[in-house]
Amino acid sequence: MNRRPKTVLIVEDSVSAIAGYMQVLESLEIDITPFLASNLSQAAQILKTERVDLVILDLVLPDACGREVLESIRALHPGVPILLVTGYPEQLDTSAFDRCRVGGFFVKPFQVEAFSRAIGLSLSPLAGSRYGETGYARVRET
Repeated sequence: MNRRPKTVLIVEDSVSAIAGYMQVLESLEIDITPFLASNLSQAAQILKTERVDLVILDLVLPDACGREVLESIRALHPGVPILLVTGYPEQLDTSAFDRCRVGGFFVKPFQVEAFSRAIGLSLSPLAGSRYGETGYARVRET
């Protein structure tokens, strides 16, 4: 049976962070096609034209704050799993993200194993229903 690759939209403005995400994606035993966006405008365009199975979203972007990006993604794809990433957790009220049904909340630097696990769970066949009902889990590398 020929399955289509899973698609992952990475919304991140840091080249080094993108390289790290790509290493994690390549280490998984999943056929993945990545899409890259460095700002909200690019992400919105990709979401309008492509089927996306997972969004990895940096909450601090040059043209929008995290909540604006989340609301935009939810308007275009209500059920897509989203993993939030930030290097500035002290600037965020994470309780505001509960209603956006986020699959994971990661503070940079994060545990690669936990991030890989979250990606795998997000891309599983049950991810849409699971993330439609759950909140987020904070993960921080110690």
